[in-house]
Amino acid sequence: MNKRANTNSSNDIQNQQNNSQNAYDRFKTKFILFDLLMLLFIFSGIFLIRKSFLVIDSQNITYKESSNINYNVKLKPNDFYETETLNKDMVYVASLIDKIDADFNYEFSIDKKSNIEFEYDIIGKLIITDKSSEKKSFFEKDYILLKKTKDKMNNQGEHRITQKVSIDYDYYNNLANKFRIKYGIDVDCKLVIYLNIYEKNNKNNSFNINNNSVMSLSIPLSQKAINITMDYNEVNKTSKLVRNEEIKVDNYIKLILGIICLLIGIYFAYRYARILFKLRIKKSKYDKYIKRILNEYDRLIVETSTEPIIKNKEVIIINKFQELLDVRDNLRLPIKYYTVRKHEESIFYINHEEEIYLLTIRNTDIK
Repeated sequence: MNKRANTNSSNDIQNQQNNSQNAYDRFKTKFILFDLLMLLFIFSGIFLIRKSFLVIDSQNITYKESSNINYNVKLKPNDFYETETLNKDMVYVASLIDKIDADFNYEFSIDKKSNIEFEYDIIGKLIITDKSSEKKSFFEKDYILLKKTKDKMNNQGEHRITQKVSIDYDYYNNLANKFRIKYGIDVDCKLVIYLNIYEKNNKNNSFNINNNSVMSLSIPLSQKAINITMDYNEVNKTSKLVRNEEIKVDNYIKLILGIICLLIGIYFAYRYARILFKLRIKKSKYDKYIKRILNEYDRLIVETSTEPIIKNKEVIIINKFQELLDVRDNLRLPIKYYTVRKHEESIFYINHEEEIYLLTIRNTDIK
């Protein structure tokens, strides 16, 4: 009878251990599966998203500016010149000048088709300075000959601005003569015609450009004969600018698939986190209980790596650790501690001849 009871008790314990092991295996499989699926979908999503974008490295872009000023001088009726107009680069009798027609030409070219906005105006500046070597200014005044005008190039590699202006020479010359005669000052007078061009970057460009260009025509005033000079050398130049690194979508199918994979991966990460959270809660109660027993009864407990042998022994099931302490006090034998599965199941037992006193503590039993 005792053997049959012993056998039944042993079988029950073995069945409990097998059931617990099977539950743990299922839990472990589920845990690993969520972990692998999370990593698979997240890394696949990141890979597809990265492959969907095209990255264009930064590089130098060259642009060139060139300019030219052409003009002619229209004469008043006179007894000497048979033509009404004189070409540029001559010396002109001031009293014979009626108007000066100036033709400003500006060209912009770039080695990448771009969208660039232009804004330009033409200003006439009357300048009266001291004739001494210091050349300090007595009087300056701006006259708007052309209001600010906007222009642009759309996905083009070059652009040209051509603007003509007619200058009433007598008007500005009379102003300069009036100032010199009224105040009796020995002065130098001139009228400088400026074409100001402002190049601005368009938001669609992958580079930044913000450049100002100026060309000018200088006309002496209050003199008997004049020599008109031009200044546009600073505009005629080649410059470089850096195109910013550009990132754009190259494959929308890969992008959509990548986002879907990433969302699925986040879902499995959420499930994985929930399992960890539940596991953390269960482990904390179980581990705290086991740790308290080991700390309080350290001198009475021997930790062993040997699983208790219950075959051919009478197994006496103990339900509480306090009862196992009573057995220990009566038999004067050490309590052995064996970890079945970390954070999940432990066994405290006492071997006494043909008997084994067994206390099993499981994570799932601790509430």
